[in-house]
Amino acid sequence: MLLVGVWVNRNWILGNWIKEVKARSPNNFKLWWVPTIYSGKRKFEKFLKFPLPNYDAYFFSYPTIFKYYLGQNFKKFENKSIVLYPHNEPEMGTISDQIELLNHAFKTYFYCKADADHLISNGLHPSKALVANCAIDIDCVITKNVVSNPQTIVLASKFGPRKGAELIPPLIKMLPEWNFVIMGRGWKPFLKREKIIDFPNLTYVKFNKENRAKILSGAKIFLSLSNLEGGPVPLIESMSLGVIPISTNTGFAPEFIKDGVNGYLLPINPDPELIVAKIRSVVELSEKPEFAVSHLTWDRIAKFTFQDLVNITS
Repeated sequence: MLLVGVWVNRNWILGNWIKEVKARSPNNFKLWWVPTIYSGKRKFEKFLKFPLPNYDAYFFSYPTIFKYYLGQNFKKFENKSIVLYPHNEPEMGTISDQIELLNHAFKTYFYCKADADHLISNGLHPSKALVANCAIDIDCVITKNVVSNPQTIVLASKFGPRKGAELIPPLIKMLPEWNFVIMGRGWKPFLKREKIIDFPNLTYVKFNKENRAKILSGAKIFLSLSNLEGGPVPLIESMSLGVIPISTNTGFAPEFIKDGVNGYLLPINPDPELIVAKIRSVVELSEKPEFAVSHLTWDRIAKFTFQDLVNITS
């Protein structure tokens, strides 16, 4: 099977996904990096010719990549391809467009059950859908000798319009006794514009494996405020380290968070007062969050993929 990813995403989750699968069965999988996701956003894509070698099966790390190559050679890729579906994006077209496309795949791997159910209810054949979720990075482990801080809240994401950033300034002001740590890219202009970058209870750091392990090893709460996710992957990684999740009810959050038991689920676009109330209620939770995500390994993902390779080629 040829595992097809985008070069610029090779160190992000979509690239890491195919690298981890290949690492577990190098004789059955080969990596192949393409220069773009072929979303139609860049004019050069229509002139770019980047053919794929002939393989018995293919794994595309994004639907628009599959769409491009299916259009180039329908017979080569129809029912021989697995497609990874992180979450709905405008570049994928309408739901009807997505269903028409993905019914030509052998199977689509979904990050969350909600997306799979939505597409199935609108016409995707159930046999072509697998709720794979994702996996916890093998380097996401407790850092020894880190002092736990029961008053630390962590947010981890790239800055963007769907991340609920507007909720952060009031939270920081309403909870001066809590330390907020934001890990990710692109947050500095927003933090400066909101005049909170110099607040004593806010720290902004680069997201990397070292910072992730160190900060999550000492944190109490992981906070996700997004209005749209397939994951988010840092949610399950933080839970695996025993950090209590408080997340909006999107992506795979409701699959792993038992509301009021091992964490809290929030409505989309929650009121800051509600978030504060949940933060102050974490002492009432009765179950450790790591129990809910312990099965999310890359070995599990690799087994799914190898079995589908067998099914495609049998």
